[in-house]
Amino acid sequence: CVTIMSAMLGFLTVLLWATVAYSDISPMTDFCLDGMKGKWYNIGVASNAKWFTTHKANMKMGTVQVESTADGDLHVTFTYLKGSCWEKSHVAKKTDTSGCFFYHSKRKSYSGSNNDMCVIDAKFDEFVIIHVTNTKGGHSSTYIKLCGRSPHLSNGVVEKFQKFALDNGIESENILTLPPNGNVSNPFPLNCMKCLFKVKNILFLL
Repeated sequence: CVTIMSAMLGFLTVLLWATVAYSDISPMTDFCLDGMKGKWYNIGVASNAKWFTTHKANMKMGTVQVESTADGDLHVTFTYLKGSCWEKSHVAKKTDTSGCFFYHSKRKSYSGSNNDMCVIDAKFDEFVIIHVTNTKGGHSSTYIKLCGRSPHLSNGVVEKFQKFALDNGIESENILTLPPNGNVSNPFPLNCMKCLFKVKNILFLL
């Protein structure tokens, strides 16, 4: 009985947190799950997280490969160069709010974090803006991400991302447009391209 009650309490806690997390966020009204599929480039990121402010100087562009599932979830894989080719995958579970998802990010050094992700704005053949609330150890932080179908986006789209971040309390010095890892036509050096072509279980974010 204790085990069952603990499991139910954990489920209710996640459900309550998801309800609170999305209450102040307005996801796009015409979200399309299939529109998320395919390859994206991490163009911009903004955050008020302490970890972000400490490491932002070393951040560079990576790629995100996304697939949808029959259940309406998103399988996401992030790939970028971090000394060697670095890859991370997760499954973002759909919620009762269209365009919003939940995933748990595991870490070896601690129990991990809960992440509530909402697609705020998108033109799926060009860009997507994503809001993520990251919670660990009872503390929450905000991440806002801009992804594009190509390594370069119009000034208008970048400015839209920057304004949304500012409107959500992110200081201007913590709003980044990420530089590529390689040259303009190829954001990744050759020693990372082999890794990119190996991605088969395509998982997201933000």
